[in-house]
Amino acid sequence: MPAVGNLIAHGGYRIGRKFLPLFPRWPGEVALVKLLNRQLSEELDEGLFDFLDGRVLEIAVTDLKVHFRIGKRGGRFVRSSAAAEADSTIAATAGDFLAIAAGREDPDTLFFHRRLMIRGQTEIGLTVKNRLDALDRSRIPGWLQRCLTVMADKLASISQA
Repeated sequence: MPAVGNLIAHGGYRIGRKFLPLFPRWPGEVALVKLLNRQLSEELDEGLFDFLDGRVLEIAVTDLKVHFRIGKRGGRFVRSSAAAEADSTIAATAGDFLAIAAGREDPDTLFFHRRLMIRGQTEIGLTVKNRLDALDRSRIPGWLQRCLTVMADKLASISQA
């Protein structure tokens, strides 16, 4: 049965790589902004992301060739216009982003191995990287933590194949 799961994961990844860049960005950005506002509400209330006020952060998922632009306004993350130039870009593969979210990979390690790249105003990108590293992952529901781990492991095995 694990071979079937690997086959499905590999096929889904190939399909995603081919078709995701063809879709509009806004649905992914809306979902990302809602997720960030929900999961990081305490950090937003404490002002830990105030450095993003009036800034545009681009998150580039390199292997899937998708880019999301977000900013912060009024104590919340918001979508940024596609026409707005990014102040800073954080780029990695889908598997590496999932591994960071699951706590399986350290952003510093990925950064020093050039698997997590920062372009533009590096101070913004490094601050975001440090905030990601400091997140309290115990607030992530157990079922979601397990999903993130499984997806990160599957993507890691696919990229090494």
